Amino acid sequence: MAALKPLLTGVHLEEVRTLVSQLDPSAVVDEQSLASAQRDGYVSIVKDGDILVGMGWIFPRQTLLRKQAVIEDMVVHEAYRGRGYGEKIMRDCIDWARKNGVEVIELTTNAQRIAANALYKKCGFILHETNHYLLDLREEK
Repeated sequence: MAALKPLLTGVHLEEVRTLVSQLDPSAVVDEQSLASAQRDGYVSIVKDGDILVGMGWIFPRQTLLRKQAVIEDMVVHEAYRGRGYGEKIMRDCIDWARKNGVEVIELTTNAQRIAANALYKKCGFILHETNHYLLDLREEK
């Protein structure tokens, strides 16, 4: 099983871009966004030897009601899926949240991502029926 490594640097930038492109081919990841993600939350990664094979980002936010966290950018390289790496990342993010006083963790995924949905349920997440809206401000040019 691959080892968890808690810190990414610019050296890992191309590997991170490769992973993120499997989630969103149009996404742009640069050193600043990578540094900000780690500064503002926690990036859990899994490596197989020297190869970055998966990652997930969790960041806290305080609402009026409670301290929450959101998991984003959860991805395992397509060549390494089905080996338990996603669960390892997810459990690491959950542990980070517990240690940081988070009361509720949320995430969003596409219903067609069957394996991802199964993983989240296996880790104790419950599907919460809601209307999830997005306003893409990039489109307002």
